[in-house]
Amino acid sequence: MVGLAVAADTDVPAVEAVISAQVKAMPEPENEPIPKGFTMAITASDPKAQDHVLQGLNALHGGWDFEAYRHFCAALQLDPDCLMAHWGVAMALIDPQPDLRDESVAAIARMTALMEKKAGSELERSYAYALVVFVRDGAARAAEVFKTAAEQYPNDPQLKLLGALFGRGGYDQEGRARPGQEKAEKTLKDLLAADPGNPVLMYAYLAIKAEAPDLKSDLDIARKLTQTAPNYAPFQHMLGDYEWRCGNHSRAVEAFAKAGQGFSTWMKAVKVTAIDCPGWIKSECFRAVALASKGDYPTALAVAKAVAAIPVPADVVTDGKLTKSANGEGARLLLWEARTLPARLLMRRNGKGDVEAALASLPAKESQKQYGKGSLCTYFYQGLAFALEGRKAIDSGDQKNASQIVAALSLHGQRMQETQSSVRSTGEATYWFRAYEGLNTLAGETRGLLAMADKDGMISSAHSWYSTADDHQSLPSMLLPPTILLPMKARIAESYLAEKKPDAAVEVLEAAAKLYPNDFEVLTRLEQAYKAAKQPDEAATVAKALETLKSE
Repeated sequence: MVGLAVAADTDVPAVEAVISAQVKAMPEPENEPIPKGFTMAITASDPKAQDHVLQGLNALHGGWDFEAYRHFCAALQLDPDCLMAHWGVAMALIDPQPDLRDESVAAIARMTALMEKKAGSELERSYAYALVVFVRDGAARAAEVFKTAAEQYPNDPQLKLLGALFGRGGYDQEGRARPGQEKAEKTLKDLLAADPGNPVLMYAYLAIKAEAPDLKSDLDIARKLTQTAPNYAPFQHMLGDYEWRCGNHSRAVEAFAKAGQGFSTWMKAVKVTAIDCPGWIKSECFRAVALASKGDYPTALAVAKAVAAIPVPADVVTDGKLTKSANGEGARLLLWEARTLPARLLMRRNGKGDVEAALASLPAKESQKQYGKGSLCTYFYQGLAFALEGRKAIDSGDQKNASQIVAALSLHGQRMQETQSSVRSTGEATYWFRAYEGLNTLAGETRGLLAMADKDGMISSAHSWYSTADDHQSLPSMLLPPTILLPMKARIAESYLAEKKPDAAVEVLEAAAKLYPNDFEVLTRLEQAYKAAKQPDEAATVAKALETLKSE
């Protein structure tokens, strides 16, 4: 048997190295409630292993990498020689958190050995080869290999999908699709036209479009997606993201709640907690933001505080690295996103007493020592604290102290930047970059607030600082809300209103309303700007929109 030959090779890990201890302790995964996906002939010694691989492909393309991993592992437990099961594990763990990095490496090593021994069909080896090319040469080269294979096997739509996914280029800072992105979108549109009811194609298309400036034209696809599998949590989360981006905040809240319920049902079935279900953490955090977007801060804060209170295991091994339990995506989301969400919501609202409440909500410095060098999240906490202390000093009229704090915030950003070279080793690169750009946004905003408070008249300087903050504030990514929750264009408009330039304020707020439709804070300022610009009809329309938003 090929598997025995692979296992006998001392340079190739045993199949057990591919399956994490957590997955081994979990029950066998059930079939996903996705009615239709990709089908292909799977070379495996056990029919049930074939079925698990196909179910894994559904989950992989349906936005649930961990469930995909579980299915592929189940296939390997039945047939350790299944090439596509190894390919599936490598795909599901293509950008692994540290807790699954060893399993990812083992899967690729075994897949490569099996491929060299001619395991699987020629088609399956094409899949494996493309992934090896990705590991060796990067996404662009892998996209070419997938596209070449798609030409050789024109009846396999999955190859076309993978060529598009690996070759997409995203959007530039102006929101324009790069050439690779345009080609990827066209490929997926063509695939959808040929198979319009395929939910995994719908999800893939929505996923690559999620960072586009305007999602309204594809909202109907997101709604149809959830109709294909109403209880499938990742589809509901995708819908929530699209509804929120389109300004339908109540619908977004509903979709995120359904996603959370779906993830909760899964957690109970497999007997794990929230730290093992990053999808639930994302959905709850986004639900809180959607509630704030419609002005329901009390409920938003209640949701955020509940997620922020979830404990993260503190066990640390002697070399300073976190244990697997605290080293996964769930833990990272809790430490970087959930722990800071109440403070970030309060900073957005910025009402009486909110600065003090936000400071109090941040994790205590002593409590973070337990994570040692395994996490850099304290840089984010400290940066938020600097920004809040700056606001506190500005509000109290202590310009001198505020200036010193603003300088300290900038210095803190420089020190955080020095950790960039080591951030990938902690598995926190994504969250580090989100936090770093968020703190850059706050640095500009805080300097703007300081300039606005200057009695000698520095409002024009405030406008420049707010514009700098706006440049650092990007649209949401990774199906997560923005790091800094108040659109900085709202601050720019405040500076224009202070300069008695209501027309300019209206212009910038109308631009903000396109990027953040029906946002409570944007609409509140837009109503004020219309009134100042002597546009009562427009102000009345916005006032009505605000009332509708609150009542939904």
